[in-house]
Amino acid sequence: MENSQTNLSKIGVIGLILLDLYTSWRLFYRGTLKLKKVMADKEQNRRKFLTNLGLTVGAGILSTSFSIPKPKEEIDECKNTPILDIGPYAVMQYRNQADHDIDLTQMKGHKGIAKGQHIIVFGKVTDKDCNPLKSAIVEIWSANHFGRYKHEFDNKGEIDPNFQGWGQAITNENGEFRFKTVYPGLYGNRARHIHFRISRRDFHELTTQLVFDGGERNDKDFILNYLTHEEQMLVTKKIEDKDQQKQIEFNITLDKIKAGEISKKTVKEYTGKYLLKNATFDLETLAKSLTGNTYKDIILELTNKKSQLFLQTPFSPKIEIGWNAKDEYQSYAFNNTFIRFIRNENGKVSGLKLHFSEEQYVEGTKKKNNR
Repeated sequence: MENSQTNLSKIGVIGLILLDLYTSWRLFYRGTLKLKKVMADKEQNRRKFLTNLGLTVGAGILSTSFSIPKPKEEIDECKNTPILDIGPYAVMQYRNQADHDIDLTQMKGHKGIAKGQHIIVFGKVTDKDCNPLKSAIVEIWSANHFGRYKHEFDNKGEIDPNFQGWGQAITNENGEFRFKTVYPGLYGNRARHIHFRISRRDFHELTTQLVFDGGERNDKDFILNYLTHEEQMLVTKKIEDKDQQKQIEFNITLDKIKAGEISKKTVKEYTGKYLLKNATFDLETLAKSLTGNTYKDIILELTNKKSQLFLQTPFSPKIEIGWNAKDEYQSYAFNNTFIRFIRNENGKVSGLKLHFSEEQYVEGTKKKNNR
């Protein structure tokens, strides 16, 4: 979306920052908003990250949340898979397409096959104790051979009518999954990667990315290089020649929902539709630049499934957000944002603030009767 910035001169600096964040920011977001002291090298990496975005410390985007590696003695064999941003081209409109099986190289009813190098992507989904998780839903999507996504918002690059664009698998009793897809093309300033979203009952949803070891942009991909070396190793894998095929293995660890962490009744208070307003930038113009559509009102919707809370906007599909503290949620996959809820004089939730930093946020007013 580099070219779209030319059309955003009226949005202002903050609009440009948010657009750049939306199109390319994939952060691993774990920690607490109250954390004030971090390792010096992590701080230096974050400043380099912001410099690559064209930002400075004075832009007010520096968050107070960082990820600190666990001591070696606390690291389990099956380490937490880093959570990375869902990106601007997560499956929305094309989720209704009939063909979304594990072979992305050919569409049902088409005689041709997808262009480019075909690869096998396989792996296992486990919990932190390395127990395999049966019946987990694994979803992948990526750019085609030419670097274009099958998505209503992407209009750059050549369309491949034989590339399925996204696929879905269900893990077997050993927690295993397998896809056939293409080696994704380059686009923007990103390294080659495949998006993953994994969900399973009693576990938190995970959104992450698989990056190819030895990729020509890996050393310059500021998203990948924001991660610690250990985190990079968990999401960067090598293609191997096996059984006359190019194969890459990507094992994934899910985090179990902790019983009693937050009640369903409490979560239900936060659900509803929120009308976004009072941003420090032109929100409607930004939305049009992202999607090509004009929105009179921009609604952020929150829904729940038991004790889990999910966020959805006109620009992104439903994703889980994580509880942090009373009336405060962190988003693990939505541009490193966090939400603070507002209560009225009667103690009822009446609104929220969607924060991109402590200083920069968009207000949301809760709509009555969700209309």
